[in-house]
Amino acid sequence: MRQVLTERRDLSEARADAILDQALTEHQSWTTALGTPPSDERAAAAWRRLGCIIAAYRDRYNITGPVPLGAPAESTAQKIDAARARTALDQARRITDAKRDELEPTRGRTKQQIAPTL
Repeated sequence: MRQVLTERRDLSEARADAILDQALTEHQSWTTALGTPPSDERAAAAWRRLGCIIAAYRDRYNITGPVPLGAPAESTAQKIDAARARTALDQARRITDAKRDELEPTRGRTKQQIAPTL
């Protein structure tokens, strides 16, 4: 039984990975909500795992439109899955924002917040 469950999990993960690859290759509009994939290897791997969670959610609930999580969830099970997907989306955005802020440390700060350099 354990082997069957492991195989099922592996197949689900492979499907989500393929769906994300296709969406990124085709520049599907929902992927822009994920932000730009980070160039850092560890951050990129984490970003991709989160993208796969969203891709799996979209696949399971047959979401085809431009909004990453589609219409509001209807069933209790979908609400639980939507909450997980929303968390993944938020985390993917945070990874992208954190990497961007590392490259642009003054982004979003006012002149008063930035110490002058002499």
